[in-house]
Amino acid sequence: MKSERKTKTKQISPYLLVILSFVGVIFLGSFLLSLPFAHKDGNWGNYMDALFHATSATCVTGLSTYSLGIGGELTLFGQIVMLIMIQIGGLGFITILTFFVSLIQKKIQFKDRYMLAQAVNSTSIADVGKFVRRVIVIVATAETIGFALGLPVFLNVPGYTVPKAIWASIFTSISAFNNAGFDIFGGTSLIQGMGTIVDTMPQWAYYYMQGYIMILIVMGGLSFLTIIELTFQRKKVKQLSSFTRITLLMTGSLIVFGFGILMLTDGISGNITPYQALFQSVTTRTAGFASFDQSTLSPAGKTISCVLMFIGGSPISTAGGIKTTTIFVLILCFVRFLQGRKISAFKREFTNSSIIKTMTLVFLSVVVLLVGFVCIASFERGNSAATTDAVLYETFSAFGTVGLSANLTTTLSLGSKIVICLLMFFGRLGPITLFQIFQTNIDNEKNTHYREIPTDVIIG
Repeated sequence: MKSERKTKTKQISPYLLVILSFVGVIFLGSFLLSLPFAHKDGNWGNYMDALFHATSATCVTGLSTYSLGIGGELTLFGQIVMLIMIQIGGLGFITILTFFVSLIQKKIQFKDRYMLAQAVNSTSIADVGKFVRRVIVIVATAETIGFALGLPVFLNVPGYTVPKAIWASIFTSISAFNNAGFDIFGGTSLIQGMGTIVDTMPQWAYYYMQGYIMILIVMGGLSFLTIIELTFQRKKVKQLSSFTRITLLMTGSLIVFGFGILMLTDGISGNITPYQALFQSVTTRTAGFASFDQSTLSPAGKTISCVLMFIGGSPISTAGGIKTTTIFVLILCFVRFLQGRKISAFKREFTNSSIIKTMTLVFLSVVVLLVGFVCIASFERGNSAATTDAVLYETFSAFGTVGLSANLTTTLSLGSKIVICLLMFFGRLGPITLFQIFQTNIDNEKNTHYREIPTDVIIG
């Protein structure tokens, strides 16, 4: 009996453990959010809406079906439940579990270390406990700094007591760093002129709040490995790993690129201000806060926003999307192919495994987006708000775990809400499980004792 139990334990995939943990958090959270004392009207909440918000929070997306937002719909209890799910979703349940296990147990067995290392995407089996502890320190430090930066803003909001200002600052800091996009100001995020508390803020406080939120968004989506190299390891520029160089290069480039294109598509016409364009370039990288009505974006502006949402942040971070490293390798493959050179950068040649993963992820992501778009468009056939561009925008936003919407989320039917939940879930966890499957198949090539005759296939 003991041997059978050990065998079963060894067969548990860490990726399956991650999926089950997220599913467990989502369903537990959905139950808590449906309870009467989670809603300000004291009635039982609609379970589908509760499930939708639990998925959105755990997958750090930010889409909401509540017309008044979570601040207008949920009590303090409901908001705390949302915040806990956001924190768990940003870190990953297994990351938190590993932290507590490493505190309780001085020595973790090798098989447990391997499983946990795979689950949290640690590059070292031996240092998985140290890696997770550093991640917790980074998150706690960033969110504490964010809270301190935000407190002056909310203390200057008319009608806000000190406890309410403290809670608003805590919620905003955690939501921003985890790239969740949820706020407790109302149903229109940070958009002025909509009758929310944002209108009552002094102008300096409003722009200052957007500034520190952008910093938190970028930090949360930068990758914990990159932050560890820059802080704990304090490496010089020449000593930085290829991964860190790519994440820093792509993060900066995409922010500048997004800002520049948005100024051309909507800034010149006066549709958005330069500060709004900068905020939009940052927030579309999976954060979900909005400083203006997304439905007013030009078709070109929505297109570039969808591209940014599709790319997202960096691996091993709180962000979603296909990730900055994926798009870097994809662009590099194109450039090196035209040059007739090997796929290399920063004096490193990329492996076939990395290239295959990149192509596979991009292809599968496009397929998922296409299927999701078709399903939502079909379900919303009679919905006047469900224009083609609005549905497409919603689909990209859900898959990229962004949370921006062209005023469509609150009008979705039951079928569309289910599809959006699946898109959010896949966008947050899909690549992890898929990579495990394909990584196993790629590694099997090392065990083969023969090679087939290579051939060229006519392409194009």
